[in-house]
Amino acid sequence: MDVSHVRQRVQAIADTADDPEAAHQSEDDLFVDVLKIIASDSADDHSRALAGAALEARKITFERWYA
Repeated sequence: MDVSHVRQRVQAIADTADDPEAAHQSEDDLFVDVLKIIASDSADDHSRALAGAALEARKITFERWYA
């Protein structure tokens, strides 16, 4: 994934803004995907550790709901 791909996904979120549930889910998916790449590919140990730690929140079981 590169910056242009992220920008395309951001535009897709903007294009679905009239459907808050879909836009919110797409935004969450984008954030998780970017964190996964940073956690696995970053040359910076601190950034990799931060992203990996943030992704641990996805393992917490709770009801997820949208608009």
